[in-house]
Amino acid sequence: MIRRPPRSTPKPSSAASDVYKRQVFHADIDAVQQFFIERNLFPFGQVEFELSGAEVVDSIRSIDGREATRYSIPPLTTIRLNVFVRSNRLFPRPSDPIDHIEISHEGRTIRIERNSEQETLHDLQTVIDEIDPDVIVTNGGDEYLFHYLSIRARANGMDLVFSRDGTPLRIEEREASSFWQYNQVVFRPGNQVLLNGRIHIDEQQSLYYSPRGMEGIVEGCRLAMASPQRVARMSIGSVNAAVQFYHAFKRGLLIPPVKRNPEFLKTLTTLAAIDRGGLIFQPRPGVYENVVECDFSSMYPTLMVNKNISPETICFQDPDGCEYDTKFCLEVPELPYRICQRREGIVPEALRLILRKRSEFKRLIKEGHEANKYHLMQNILKGILVSCFGYLGFRNARFGRVEAHAAVTAFARELLLRTREIGEERELEVVHGIVDSIWFVSREEPDYERVQEFCRRVTTETGIDMSLKGIYRWLVIPSSRVHPTIAPLNRYYGVYRNGAIKIRGLAARRRDTCLYVGDCQMAMIKTLASARNKREYLERVPQAYDVCRRFIQRLYRGDVDVRDLILYAKLTRDPREYRVATRASIVADQLMKVGRRVHAGQRVAYVIVDSDARIPEQRVRAVELMDEDSRYDPEAYVRLCLRAFEELVPTGYRHIEPVRIGSRQSVTA
Repeated sequence: MIRRPPRSTPKPSSAASDVYKRQVFHADIDAVQQFFIERNLFPFGQVEFELSGAEVVDSIRSIDGREATRYSIPPLTTIRLNVFVRSNRLFPRPSDPIDHIEISHEGRTIRIERNSEQETLHDLQTVIDEIDPDVIVTNGGDEYLFHYLSIRARANGMDLVFSRDGTPLRIEEREASSFWQYNQVVFRPGNQVLLNGRIHIDEQQSLYYSPRGMEGIVEGCRLAMASPQRVARMSIGSVNAAVQFYHAFKRGLLIPPVKRNPEFLKTLTTLAAIDRGGLIFQPRPGVYENVVECDFSSMYPTLMVNKNISPETICFQDPDGCEYDTKFCLEVPELPYRICQRREGIVPEALRLILRKRSEFKRLIKEGHEANKYHLMQNILKGILVSCFGYLGFRNARFGRVEAHAAVTAFARELLLRTREIGEERELEVVHGIVDSIWFVSREEPDYERVQEFCRRVTTETGIDMSLKGIYRWLVIPSSRVHPTIAPLNRYYGVYRNGAIKIRGLAARRRDTCLYVGDCQMAMIKTLASARNKREYLERVPQAYDVCRRFIQRLYRGDVDVRDLILYAKLTRDPREYRVATRASIVADQLMKVGRRVHAGQRVAYVIVDSDARIPEQRVRAVELMDEDSRYDPEAYVRLCLRAFEELVPTGYRHIEPVRIGSRQSVTA
């Protein structure tokens, strides 16, 4: 208990109070990370060391380079741990005993099941000791699996040891958290189970782990100079910040605990000019032939490097705006700012290595050198490069500034406009363009070499690599459901000359679509994909509609597995904060009533059982509550199939009699 001091307690002296007012720098840099940076060490890197005695390391020196691309990864013994609970409850409790345990290792599954729970746990420990894994992979290990195992071990009067140093497994329950990240709610469990001498990877919390290998995490460790278990749980923004912290630390800069560079004071006119974002050429709904797709390689990160855009390099357009002479400054288009070119900024310095390494990885993949390995490595670099622009404008980013963020988009707009001008000189008309990708329509059938020459000229004039993504037989830009004459910016599909299908933003690609509706749309797209031109595409629209009708008929017959009708939704807030009965909130409420803890940022799964029910609780049902007597609402899924068809065909091309939804009925699942 914390007792309140008596009123007579003297106040601290002025010297003591000054101590409390002092600021601590580098507080956000983990102690292990600081050690790695100071010694130029990183996990999985090659080192030389000297021992004094049997186990004491006297000195250690890295003989590896953080900037290396062709490096070897030590062989790691990996197991996957799954625990099955014996319980009659829908959601087992920590008091329910273990039924059996499965350990996957080197293509085989070891099933551990004994007469008593204590013997099962003892055998689990024996298998762990015999295999001696380097990596333990779980699904939900941070949130509940290891917490459950520690409780069952204590209930049986024993300790489980997963760390190599012999530390018993102890988990202290901590409160989970939800937060906004990149315009979406993210859920993080309160516990992080970090082992000593071994690596624990929770697939639910790791963006960089792949069942095919640890290469993504290994590359992340080299960039962030952090331990693999920490990197596995870091967000893209956290890795980005860690890379910037590395360069700031090496420069001897002090990193404050709170960002201290406020925005410049702006007039309303300046604010309106700044707040524009990337350039978008609004497309028109329709079916297009002779379409050429080109895009820039890492446009925003390359602009940040080439133009030296960083928070500390931005200055006003006035004689005293730069601490160096203004002749060393670069003016930002349309904005009253300059960028100092005399000194390299922290952000460009951090991005330069990432751009170079990703380019090298892509070259190795193209040449066929361990393509799977380098594909996993370049994926983490791609994530960092995608997020670096948003992180530059993040209000809490230590090395972020909204003026630098605006400068990037200003240069990008100018670049895209110049690209359009070069295309028009070659009789290429822009049909769609969004930030760093652009689609042209050629009056004649596009010539491959002519398009490549266009890309080379754009690359030369802009300083950013532009490449040809492909030439389409036809490209469809659908209509918006709300405004049929307007096209959604991120929704299109088409067929390349080689027959490959490209889909963006449609139901078949979205995570909230059930398998059945996704299969319905993909079957329609494959029917349309056999068309060689616009005329044949239009001829096949009725055939695609017939495919949709067949899927609808199966729904009414009840010939659909209910597992293919599962829909998903992410909770955007705490379940108790919903004011409107949305499907997600209804499902969350159902789960909470049966004892499951649900947080903002988590996904819930459900089936529509009666979409028009007057009582919201009866409209949908959580998947966990489904049983053999559960029924689905066929008309609700019919509407989803029809919507999937409408997504494919622009409004002006749907000269078809619509399906008439039958009388309300429920079909046994």
